[in-house]
Amino acid sequence: MIWIAIAIQLILSAGLLWAAWQVWMLKKALTATVKTVDGWTEACQNGLQVSSPSLEIARGGVGSLREQYQKLQMQLERIRKLLSVLGRGVSFLGSRWQKSSKGSSNSLNNKSSNRSSGSRSSGSKHNVKRRR
Repeated sequence: MIWIAIAIQLILSAGLLWAAWQVWMLKKALTATVKTVDGWTEACQNGLQVSSPSLEIARGGVGSLREQYQKLQMQLERIRKLLSVLGRGVSFLGSRWQKSSKGSSNSLNNKSSNRSSGSRSSGSKHNVKRRR
């Protein structure tokens, strides 16, 4: 009977020793994990402390860039309108110039043909505009 009690005590002691060793290994792994997480937390906090002013500066820069962009868009719209007006004016003047140059070349052709044929026409015929 004593031998059975001693054997049970030895088995229980070995089991408890093994359980204590497992708890100690778990504690060691948890301690390493806590140190790693603490390191990451500290690194993140340091990064956020440094980046917080940088973020504020960046936000301010983005705001000023938006304002500049809007101003530039307004200026670009004004330039587009001005170019449109200038384009219409150039087109109008170009068409008027082409009409006047065609008219002057026709009158020059008429004068040269009249001179070469030797016949002179009255002045009233030169002032008449031809319709097409």
